[in-house]
Amino acid sequence: MRQEFAAHLRFNRGYSKTTCYNYNSDLGIWGDWLQQRDRDWQQASIADVEQFIIWHLQDRGLSVHIVMRRLGTLSTFYKWAMKHEVVQSDPVYLADKPKRPQRLPIWLGREKQRALEASPATVDDLPDNIFGQKREHVVAIRRRYEMLFLLLLNSGLGISEALTLKVEDVRVSEGVARFLRVIGKGNKERLLPLPAPFGKKFAG
Repeated sequence: MRQEFAAHLRFNRGYSKTTCYNYNSDLGIWGDWLQQRDRDWQQASIADVEQFIIWHLQDRGLSVHIVMRRLGTLSTFYKWAMKHEVVQSDPVYLADKPKRPQRLPIWLGREKQRALEASPATVDDLPDNIFGQKREHVVAIRRRYEMLFLLLLNSGLGISEALTLKVEDVRVSEGVARFLRVIGKGNKERLLPLPAPFGKKFAG
């Protein structure tokens, strides 16, 4: 059943291999926990889910974040199983769940932002040969890092999204990069507008 569910996530919902692996791992932990208590996953109850939560938090000392991720896996799985009439009910839906702690985003101050932007742009001190690489090659790498940092600071992209960008994802009009084609979670595509000054530098 887990293989069919993994195929559904991979090919119907467009999840990455890593995400499918994490889902499969979470279901394996749930299945092992139930087996140790002589419980059938198809007959699992709300009480089983709540005991599973307690086992995570008290016995294993795991964070609420990990627990909520695994509960999300179970919820997605049982909804899928109900749709295919493999189970009669979803034991996760009405279970008493822990509250996820609020985490405030950490912002770089203006001085740190300027230092981050300047660090890859400084190439005057580079020697002619670095670990067997010519100076020109290292400068080109520095330019890529400079563009990556600028993207992260000005576009709102996540790190993984920025790292997977390709040249063909840049939409250029009249010599200016206007948009970026971004593939996010669930293989969903969106167009991200770029500020004019940044777009000119990007296109150049």
